[in-house]
Amino acid sequence: MLHLLRKNGYKTKVVEAAKSPGGVWAWNRYPGARVDCEFPYYGFSDPDIWNTFEWTERYPDHSQLRRYFEHVADVWDLGRDMELETTVKSCEYREGASPHWIVKTSKGSEYKCKWLVSATGTSFKQYMPEWKGRESFEGVLHHSSLWPHNVDLAGKRVAVIGAGSTGVQIVQEASKVAASVTQFIRTPNIALPMRQRQITIDEIYTLKPCMPHVFKALRHTSAGQHFDGQELNTFDVDEKERLAFWDEQWKRGGFHWLLAGRYQDTLVSPEANRAAYDYWVAKTAPRIKDPKKRELLVPSEPPYYLGSKRPSLEQDYYECCDLPHVEITDSPIVEFTKTGIVTEEKERGFDVVAVCTGYDAVTGGLRTMNVQGRGGIDLDTKWKDGISTHLGMVVKDFPNFFMLYGPQAPTSLTNGPPFLEMQVEWVIDVLNKQRTENIETIEPKQSEEDAWREECAHIANQTLAMHTNSWYNGGNVPGKKKEMLIYLGGVPAWHKACEEALESWKGFDVKT
Repeated sequence: MLHLLRKNGYKTKVVEAAKSPGGVWAWNRYPGARVDCEFPYYGFSDPDIWNTFEWTERYPDHSQLRRYFEHVADVWDLGRDMELETTVKSCEYREGASPHWIVKTSKGSEYKCKWLVSATGTSFKQYMPEWKGRESFEGVLHHSSLWPHNVDLAGKRVAVIGAGSTGVQIVQEASKVAASVTQFIRTPNIALPMRQRQITIDEIYTLKPCMPHVFKALRHTSAGQHFDGQELNTFDVDEKERLAFWDEQWKRGGFHWLLAGRYQDTLVSPEANRAAYDYWVAKTAPRIKDPKKRELLVPSEPPYYLGSKRPSLEQDYYECCDLPHVEITDSPIVEFTKTGIVTEEKERGFDVVAVCTGYDAVTGGLRTMNVQGRGGIDLDTKWKDGISTHLGMVVKDFPNFFMLYGPQAPTSLTNGPPFLEMQVEWVIDVLNKQRTENIETIEPKQSEEDAWREECAHIANQTLAMHTNSWYNGGNVPGKKKEMLIYLGGVPAWHKACEEALESWKGFDVKT
């Protein structure tokens, strides 16, 4: 956003809470942290970036990702317009002859701006359950998103609370060095094989001529990936053909089986979903010899609909869980003590506790900034009965305010960088159109906002996704309204709606 705004002649400042650029990758340092979108597609399309950075892994880890975003900042010379280690305390819209936003920060700085862009992403505000006695624990305890540099797991008794992607990744690493590992789960992760491997220089240079074409293609698939799903239903083909197709996608690793190998009714039909789940069980269960662990981690009956939660990509998670010094329990946590954790089943002692309970996702970061629109209306007040946006980009009564990677856009169901480029380019188009036509402010009409909210809900309610509590729909945070927070219609449909919205300011109230 900063790069393209400056390129188009706009004076811009980025306020960033972390010590360095990279968003969530400036924070994620827990053992095993890595991205689940593969090289070279998880990156920006600018040749000045991809032509001067060499990846070394198919799925880069957190340290390589930090180096990548530092490289981006260097190539685009972003540092001179960034205020780092600074959080936003308030954003207030002020009307008048020259309406503007006033942004106040934790360092006492104050910015006056015509346009305000929120780029807080999905994963900033941590969700930490209020367990009884947590503060009394005398060992090392951290939420995974704020994991420090110097926690040594070697020879330690490690607790991992949660079975999301972070929990899976930490168990994989901790089990190799810790004296014991206990993973506390509520429901298992329907994890998929990552098929991680090292990348050679020869492979990088072989791919380079294809890169411009690949980045163009990513904009036309439903998830911004280098593959797309099937147009057939699950039972349109016989079992032999279906299994052969699934086997091919399974061997490719990553999200290939779930996305490229997904028949179009997988997230719509319970019967189709069950067929896919049974295939996953057949592939995964043989990797666990312990029958009790097998039933907890790969239950014969689905714990939820496949695809209604984001699966982790694992390397050897199931083999790690099968080790004798690794315990898996679904016994609910009752309280913490000075030395460990008490569940309904028994008490266990720990030296290190990794809290992998995720985030108040998608909307949590936005709601930390005290954003106040026309007449002082707070974004929290605006959304008290449910999220309401137009295109997942703009909000009624919040003029000249834009959201990147926010609610009611494809966001977390896409490959981040290519999708973000499309969002940024749309914001630039809006601003340039305002500048050319001497338009002071824009905001969506209430009718368009209502229609987009209904569209998001309609698509979600046609799927099985709303039957599961997940961070996709806010069901992971007690008290948070359960509603689909992400647009499920795919990137091309979303992008078409965005382009149509700018035709003669269709759906917008404009002020000159």
